[in-house]
Amino acid sequence: MSLENSIYSLSVEVKNAIEGKGSRELKRDKVLFILVDGLGYNVIGRLGLKEVRKINSVFPTITVTVLTTILTATPPGVHGILGWRVLDKENGRIVNLLEENANVGFAKPFLTEEDVILAPALRPSMRLFKSITKNVIPYFSPWDAITQTNDIIKNKRPRFVFLYLPFVDAVSHYFGPYSSHTLYTAQQILELTRTLAEKLSGEYSVIITSDHGHIPVEGVVRIDKEILHYVDLPPYGDHRNLMLLSKKDPSEYLTKKYNLTVLNKEKAREIMGGDNIPDYVAIPNDNKLYMYWNDEEEAKHLGSHGGLSKEEMEIPLFIY
Repeated sequence: MSLENSIYSLSVEVKNAIEGKGSRELKRDKVLFILVDGLGYNVIGRLGLKEVRKINSVFPTITVTVLTTILTATPPGVHGILGWRVLDKENGRIVNLLEENANVGFAKPFLTEEDVILAPALRPSMRLFKSITKNVIPYFSPWDAITQTNDIIKNKRPRFVFLYLPFVDAVSHYFGPYSSHTLYTAQQILELTRTLAEKLSGEYSVIITSDHGHIPVEGVVRIDKEILHYVDLPPYGDHRNLMLLSKKDPSEYLTKKYNLTVLNKEKAREIMGGDNIPDYVAIPNDNKLYMYWNDEEEAKHLGSHGGLSKEEMEIPLFIY
């Protein structure tokens, strides 16, 4: 998997555009970036939309990883945020970023004080965004997300506005990526965002894309505590991208016991684009969740992501 034609290469184009360095992709030096969480290219096909550009996400296909890539213009192997559960090397522990903040990243966001992020109030993502910048505007529905974005651009004209919309992802997790509920949500969100993009495209370059797609979950596999005989720390990352630190190679054990592919550090470096990565990465070969940590809510999900499958990696891109 190449980082070319990816959300990472797009983030570099955005950074270059707003910093006045020129961009092959974007015509203007002001950018509205709309991220529709969970909108895989597979869903675009189900909606019957044609001639939509396809790009790749980055691995792991986890929202916090992709958001960090977008807002720092660095690949996961550089910024080191490889899922919601991350390794806090300084304090020797694994931290869940959904539950607490931790200064564990290796790259700084390119945002300035004038740049604006709009995110849903009362959701875990708000904590993440506030750790990046103070200029985070809460919204309470898809509709006021759109109207607030429009007002901010018309009245303040910041060089960069980032609108995060989690609705497709939330519905897809609970009903599956191909359910009528997910498809209808995706259709409605795309209508809202594309109408806004057309309205503002005279003043701003407008991007509509996603962070990942979803696979339909086909079961849960519990990772036995026996794994601790083969690795130095419990797995971190997420349920479809197990990050492993180990002085010895756990590949034989993992591939015999579970339907996993294990990447060594060299292969992982190629995919993730840097050295802030674990010794080994285990990725499912099927559509199951591989759980070491107890997460009963996520175990009920009918849609999920984090792995390297086509459904998880391929995302749509609209540029206005």
